[in-house]
Amino acid sequence: MRLSYVVPHRDDVRHGVLRLRQGQNRAGRPDFRTVNTLRQWRAMDKRLCQVCARSAVDRETGRIWWLLSNDGCGGDGYTNAPPTCRACIPEAISQCSHLRRNAAVFTVGDCSPYGVRADLFVPYLPPLVPFERNAVVRFDDYDMHHALARELLVRLHDVQPAVTEGDAAA
Repeated sequence: MRLSYVVPHRDDVRHGVLRLRQGQNRAGRPDFRTVNTLRQWRAMDKRLCQVCARSAVDRETGRIWWLLSNDGCGGDGYTNAPPTCRACIPEAISQCSHLRRNAAVFTVGDCSPYGVRADLFVPYLPPLVPFERNAVVRFDDYDMHHALARELLVRLHDVQPAVTEGDAAA
């Protein structure tokens, strides 16, 4: 047995885990305080910019631009933040108060699915209520049949600090 929606959709399950359903309202300004599950997973899977939804892969180098918080990233690690193309980095920093204080720009050689941020449910015990919310769960250490995923986590490979125009001028 596994969690499922009463009326299942083709895209409900990815990487063996049920995803939270949300709308895809594409009107208005980006809201950097909330994560849209479908948009976040699509950006991660296809290496798309979280702001403009275009490719975040540098055409010249083949490396992926990634804007992360500088409070803990270095080497290879995992993140729930989608990539950000080079052109959208200034906008992302200006719109997100956390990044205004802690932004670090990296390029990444590649990324791979690592796990999810999910609500976990006790199997077979009605009523269905989560026993843990917003848990970070690796794909290889949990039975994903009892998780409702909000965000995809990816492992970043070959993470290097990016050289930007401001760095080159200094």
